[in-house]
Amino acid sequence: MEERLEEFIRKLKNRHYNSKTIETYQNLLKHFISFHEKHIIAGNIVRERDTERFIQYLKNKNLKSTTIKAVLRISKKFVEFTGGRWEGSIREIYRERDAVESANPFSELQLRQIFNYLHDNNKIYYYLSLTLYGFGLRISEALSLKPGDFIETNGKIFVKVRPEISKFNKDRLSPLILKDKYREDLIDFIATRNNKKLKEYPLFTYYNDIQKRIITIKPKTAEIYYHRLSKELDIHIHPHRFRDSYISYLISKGIKPLTVSKWAGHSNISTTLKFYAKLTTKDEMEELEKI
Repeated sequence: MEERLEEFIRKLKNRHYNSKTIETYQNLLKHFISFHEKHIIAGNIVRERDTERFIQYLKNKNLKSTTIKAVLRISKKFVEFTGGRWEGSIREIYRERDAVESANPFSELQLRQIFNYLHDNNKIYYYLSLTLYGFGLRISEALSLKPGDFIETNGKIFVKVRPEISKFNKDRLSPLILKDKYREDLIDFIATRNNKKLKEYPLFTYYNDIQKRIITIKPKTAEIYYHRLSKELDIHIHPHRFRDSYISYLISKGIKPLTVSKWAGHSNISTTLKFYAKLTTKDEMEELEKI
């Protein structure tokens, strides 16, 4: 491994990398070499499970997120230079692992508090929040919906997430989990938008009385609003927490992982299984506290 590293450094020098950059690369690669020695990787192939273990190894060293990403990027370059292969997308594996580890669903009481406040104070965000939670959507997906993207089958309401608005360019149907008044309110809202004047506009387009113009909510605008709402209600509110809550609800109802993965639009079932492991462990800890 040391010989490969020396060869890699020579290559960088031949390509006229400056000494500071080369020193940075060497320091970053020390993490991979140390990991490689302690956790022998079969042959010269770094598989997805190896990447996940490596990420955890780096996190255990309390490295910053930016440093971890840099280590992964340089390590991949090093492996491929030495004739090896690094399987999977590092960016996607890191992002999904982060999303699972940071999963933080709302409690039922928190959801009720958020919905009730928005119902009385900001109707468009009330309906947006119902949509995010009710269908488990990503904020970018929810804000790209049109009134015609909803269907009813056997008394169940589904949203059609079109390939062009989904994260992985795959279409899917996600069922509505809202009950009672919240369900009725959202269905009524969708119905009012499904007319000739509005059906071609994104669902969350509205007339702003103060600015005197038509506005379509953008993801960044929504994140800023929820951040302000967090302070108002003393609840940490981020759009993705509604999605976490949707997944948590499905898991609590005993829905099979493959089905949850399909409805949530995960890139693969391994992400869903990690949610199961995280949330199940949390549930078990809560049960232990009752003993």
